[in-house]
Amino acid sequence: MNERATLEARLATLGVAPSSDLALDATITPETFARSQPSLATRDPSLPSVGPLPRIALSGAGGDRLAASDPLASADLEILGLLGEGGMGRVHLARQRSLGREVAIKMLKDEVGDAHATEMLRVEATIMGRLEHPNVVPVHAVGVDGAGRLVLVMKRIDGAPWRDLMRDADHPRWQSLAPRPEDRLDAHLSVLVQVANALELAHQRGVIHRDIKPENVLLGAHGEVYLADWGVALRTDDASGQDLVGTPAYMAPEMVAGVRANIDARTDVFLLGATLHEILTGAPPNHGPTLHATLLAAYDPEPPSYEASVPSELAAIAKRAMSKDPSARFASALDFRRAIDEVRNHRGSIALTRTAREALAELETHFARAGEAAESEGVDRKLTECRFALSSALREWPENDEAARALAACLRLAIRHEIARENPEAARALLRELAGGDAALEAAIDALDARVRARDRELARLRSLDADADISVGLGARAVMFGTLVSIGVLMTVFVMFESGGDSSGIGPWDVVRFASIVFGALCVLTVLFGRRLLANAAGRNITALFMLATGGMLAHRVIAALHDVPAATTLSMDLVVLGVACAASGIIVPRAAWCALPAPFAIVLTQLYPDHVPLIFSLSTLAILALVVVLGVIELRARKAPAATVPAGSADRRPRPAGDGKRG
Repeated sequence: MNERATLEARLATLGVAPSSDLALDATITPETFARSQPSLATRDPSLPSVGPLPRIALSGAGGDRLAASDPLASADLEILGLLGEGGMGRVHLARQRSLGREVAIKMLKDEVGDAHATEMLRVEATIMGRLEHPNVVPVHAVGVDGAGRLVLVMKRIDGAPWRDLMRDADHPRWQSLAPRPEDRLDAHLSVLVQVANALELAHQRGVIHRDIKPENVLLGAHGEVYLADWGVALRTDDASGQDLVGTPAYMAPEMVAGVRANIDARTDVFLLGATLHEILTGAPPNHGPTLHATLLAAYDPEPPSYEASVPSELAAIAKRAMSKDPSARFASALDFRRAIDEVRNHRGSIALTRTAREALAELETHFARAGEAAESEGVDRKLTECRFALSSALREWPENDEAARALAACLRLAIRHEIARENPEAARALLRELAGGDAALEAAIDALDARVRARDRELARLRSLDADADISVGLGARAVMFGTLVSIGVLMTVFVMFESGGDSSGIGPWDVVRFASIVFGALCVLTVLFGRRLLANAAGRNITALFMLATGGMLAHRVIAALHDVPAATTLSMDLVVLGVACAASGIIVPRAAWCALPAPFAIVLTQLYPDHVPLIFSLSTLAILALVVVLGVIELRARKAPAATVPAGSADRRPRPAGDGKRG
């Protein structure tokens, strides 16, 4: 028969049927199942009966039957009323006349007042009397009344059960313990620490409580904490035999098995962990639809789990304390208390960690929804704040493992964010902060770095090409050149009109050579003077070369024509062809510049219609071409600048621009 089958058989023997309806948070005592099935009583007949005890005189008020038990008017203890009752006994409020104070008197109920129950109450009184501790209810006296019933006189505690405060956030006692809701977790831990202190003394005195739960802890009006109800406590010098005692919702596995020899201080440590579990979750650890199912669950418990909102340090303490294997638990109540103290001493670090975890969860949700390249106002700020909070938490408490894990997660999220934004330098700087590094992230950063460098090289090449094609470079120098040529053209036109009166017959072949020489010479002088600016980029060099070729070509053409005695009018008409072709060819450099050739064909037609006015037509068409060059140049400059004005805010290229001439006239 396996252990579970053996346990089920034992529960059946005790009378714990699958349909048993005992409350799961009620204490099971040796009398619990004996009363329901006397034939299966778990009493130990070897327990001695109550020996000689001092007599305690009681008197009562009204119709209370206690008054009849000891009608002595001189009785020191006067029963005033009932404070409460449990499964086996009642606690009365009494006034001690000799000292003028109120005390509590515990007595057995008549229906359970046999020798065994009486001895159990006496053992409880003896145990409490031996445990003089600030967190144990003081025992003033133990004796028998006039009817021979055992009387336990204790300090009257004006306290509320801890369980009541756990279940009622508006309990009046909270006003003195922790008025602010955010302070209540620490208040609960403070109570638990004091319970552990009481248990540490009990264990040193050879006593195991076996029934630690919030209901058995009383909270006084002035912050006092008392661990009460030692009725099922076990003395380690009486650890023989078997019994099933304790509260099912909190029981340790060895308590369900019931072998006394297996129950020791680590059993109470389990109960401390179970109480911590209730603090963290609002419910005890053992659950089941019936008492039978709950006991089976307690015997073979599943490791507890906790929501993300539960501080992981406290969850780890609870899990360790409630280990199924006693050897895996804290060795003592003192060790358990020290673990709780460690957490409480670093409340600031834990609070920072909790706040940062919440922010980190929001960021992770945001990136999961928007993608790793998510861009929204405040994302970078939140990542920075999260890292700062976690770093501060670790500075305050270097052993804060939760903060270390959260910081690593935050750094990884920030690194992925920088990778998505194609910022390898920032990603690599964050990776250096990540303890232990991350090979996958490092490889991703290296790959990104290679892509960015390749793209930067290509971008630099394209920008260099764009800079070479920028006609605005050397614009001022070209403006001077155009202005000079226009001025020369105007002067020559005026001169021609003045000399010839509008008739081309007075202009000889060498006259037009002279005019072309003046223009070509002026162009050469201007090129020498402004060469650094005119030739700063490919566009400037091409434009200058085009002008030089056009004017030089016209000069050569005129010289050849003059040598062959070609009339000036014919030479100028042919020059218009050369000029038109040169202007059309300029469209290769700047497409719009091809429109500058437009006046040439019209001028050629006019020279054929008005042969006597060829010089004037040539001069005016030349001026028209120069004017178009200026107008189209302005249009081209504006067109090139327009895209920069429409770039959305925040999308500017973060990479440095390649070095260039940078001069604009």
